[in-house]
Amino acid sequence: MAISGNNHAYSGRYNRRLVFDLIRQKSEIRRGDLVDLTGLQPQTISNITRDLIDRGLITETSQAAGGRGAPQKLLTLADGAGCSIGFHLDRDRLTGVLCDLKGREIIRIDNESPWVDPGETVALMSSVAAEIAERCRGTPCWGIGVAMPTLQEADFEHYVGSPGWQTWGNFELADALERASGQPVIIENDATSAAIAELGSPRDVDLTHFVYVFIGHGLGAGIIIDGLPFQGAFNNAGEIGLLNWPSELQPEAGIAATPFSLDELAQAMNCEARLLEVEGALDRLYQKRDTGLMRWLEFNAKRLRVLVSIIENLFDPQTVIVGGTISPTILGSLVDRTYPLMPSVAARRAREIPRLLTSTLGPSASAVGAAMLPVIAHGSPDFRRLSLMRGRKIPIDPETQFDRVAG
Repeated sequence: MAISGNNHAYSGRYNRRLVFDLIRQKSEIRRGDLVDLTGLQPQTISNITRDLIDRGLITETSQAAGGRGAPQKLLTLADGAGCSIGFHLDRDRLTGVLCDLKGREIIRIDNESPWVDPGETVALMSSVAAEIAERCRGTPCWGIGVAMPTLQEADFEHYVGSPGWQTWGNFELADALERASGQPVIIENDATSAAIAELGSPRDVDLTHFVYVFIGHGLGAGIIIDGLPFQGAFNNAGEIGLLNWPSELQPEAGIAATPFSLDELAQAMNCEARLLEVEGALDRLYQKRDTGLMRWLEFNAKRLRVLVSIIENLFDPQTVIVGGTISPTILGSLVDRTYPLMPSVAARRAREIPRLLTSTLGPSASAVGAAMLPVIAHGSPDFRRLSLMRGRKIPIDPETQFDRVAG
């Protein structure tokens, strides 16, 4: 697919982002391929790639051509061009990761989180970020991304944010963490962040249009269109946890938690959710075919069947992916029980991948996706599709705040 570039001088920043992003997404690429993909003139491509090489962002290698002829010149990301820090802030837990510019996890640090106190949480994030940065000294850090449950940042008739997170609603997390860490910060919800991480997951088919159903303490959806998040007019797209279910799919009497969620499962099993978060706890219950867990799986498979049909008919995605912080074994069983799916526009005979899949990335997906937010902000021509003003009171100029490639 051709990606339109522009040869006018005022578009130089856009074109640098465009070329860099294509190189980042490919393992290796020739200048001629960049000309074909962007529509830019060969001399423009040569000038941009030379600038990126001189700034240590990409390197050029030679590959022997088959038969006679000069070796091919291939462009790839430079080792040590940069790294990025990602946090997933969840109830009682903070996961911090360091990733390279391709989204490969290098360092991971898990901590208990004082999530009910925004100030203490920012202090912990800043400390962890400093520890991570110290361990990769010499490699430029491009910024910090934070994935967390959706917050209510506007006035509504009823509270629509994640349960228990009310104290965060008017807290400018991006501003506070930037002051504490000295790094540019981007905030995103955990479902969208996990979907961004899924973009880098190796598959036989390149995914550019899909929906990621995130199951944890709540329920949300990350919507990817043309390889980037779809945010909606007011940055609230994907809030499927607020859906009203038909009577036959309503929670049992006495259960008030969000459908699909770990909290709903805990209420159904008459236990505390934190007990189900202990590593291996859900897998052991599954191996025993615990009655409460089996009932929860069967009931939510019926819900997921309806949800997938709605998503497919609304967005016509390549696939729907189910992931989150719940055990991959449980999520896989949920997906298996959801088949056969309902008729929809996705029920084509010629399909490259199944309509419904389980994420292969595991519980760290949101943190890895968060780490990719600064990389996209600095390096993608479509960086304005991110929610760059979330968690901010102080306006910023994104073009200059995130300019490691374009500047």
